[in-house]
Amino acid sequence: MPKTRQRLFGQKLREYSIITWFFERLFWMLHQMSPSRLVRRSRVAHVSSQAFIDDPHGSTVRRSRRVEGYIITWFLVELLLVWTESIDLTWPAWILRTLVIVRILDIFQSSVNMSVFDQLRTSEQMVISSAVRTLVLSFLNYIELAVCFGLLYGTLGDSLIGSSGYLDDLYFSAVTQLTIGYGDIRPVGWARLVSVLQGAISIAFTVLMLGRIVGVLPRIVTVMKHETDG
Repeated sequence: MPKTRQRLFGQKLREYSIITWFFERLFWMLHQMSPSRLVRRSRVAHVSSQAFIDDPHGSTVRRSRRVEGYIITWFLVELLLVWTESIDLTWPAWILRTLVIVRILDIFQSSVNMSVFDQLRTSEQMVISSAVRTLVLSFLNYIELAVCFGLLYGTLGDSLIGSSGYLDDLYFSAVTQLTIGYGDIRPVGWARLVSVLQGAISIAFTVLMLGRIVGVLPRIVTVMKHETDG
């Protein structure tokens, strides 16, 4: 977004709502820090680009391939990290922690920006390549969140009481994200804060994903007519 246009947008949004402006700026900043900017444009920049104007279908297909390649690369990195944990190949905690925190923030900001703020940033009609594809990628992101938080718990030492290894860390992450909470493993210390953040992020992500699902579902048409009593 050009700086002049960005300032005008910010002024207009502040007039409408200071709170909305604050969160829009926060998630825009998170987007600017995302590694995804190295391989793809934002959706706002995409629909405003000359390539999209000249060839909407072709440019969207190319961007979609880059997005999928980016997500698959992260998925493979996460599987590699889980595999190294399974063979007791210890990574420095700060490297592992940095990688998973970056990916958690990346998933969350992209979901919020796409579902909430992108449409505010442009007068153009936002488009997606496929609603079903978006749902599939959202489901993969949901799995990624559970894996990333599981790896993050593993960097916190003995902060999970009852956990005996990386599988228990992943299990605790999954039940926390699904809001099940059996109580067989419980967090202490920093893990308590991390589990609360995971719960908040997963609930927000689920709400956004459900909104997309509702938008994809076919309209139900009934043959019955409601007649008013005479």
